[in-house]
Amino acid sequence: MTVKNKEITRILIVDDVPDSIRLLGNILQQEGYQINGAKDGLQALEIAAKIIPDLILLDVMMPEPDGFETCQRLKDNPVTKDIPIIFLTSMGQVKDMVKGFQVGAADYITKPFNTLELLVRIQTHLELKKAEKERLQKEKLKSILELAGAVCHELVQPMQTISGLSEILLFRIDKDDPNNEKISEIRRQVKRMVKIIKKLRSITKYETKYYAGKSKIIDIAKSGS
Repeated sequence: MTVKNKEITRILIVDDVPDSIRLLGNILQQEGYQINGAKDGLQALEIAAKIIPDLILLDVMMPEPDGFETCQRLKDNPVTKDIPIIFLTSMGQVKDMVKGFQVGAADYITKPFNTLELLVRIQTHLELKKAEKERLQKEKLKSILELAGAVCHELVQPMQTISGLSEILLFRIDKDDPNNEKISEIRRQVKRMVKIIKKLRSITKYETKYYAGKSKIIDIAKSGS
């Protein structure tokens, strides 16, 4: 199997048996995944919140908190709630599988696992996560464009009024009047705003930039159709 974008695909393995982490880690590293390990649920919660892995392989049978509780706590945390979790366990009873799905697991593989099956399931859930991310981005873009369209619509009339009044004022005052340049500047800035409005109306994809150090805003100059 070949991992796409392997340089950014990180998997967290959670198991209280170090040999299990090493074995599974070696398999996944050979496939190009970046691996982190956690020896228990508490360490998993800490590492997951810090690195935000793309997927978590979680053993069920661990000292407290066990895999079920660890999964529940990961899903309760807004920072880690969207990370897909695959349970790895020797518990194969239906009630255990149901409980795993109830606390938020995306999949459930019993030990000893088939390597090819595990790799296929990992890739499947990574692709599902990517597809969901793209869907959310499209919805976000649609909302942004709808808002931009509404703002543009509301700005057109005031801009036309200001532009028209500035033209009238420039026609009525003498070119040597000290206010002539000020009014001319108003007209230039109105024309600039009209160009920005037209640009916003044409945007179908966008890029963002940081404003004032922290906040992200749309970079109009780099956005387009």
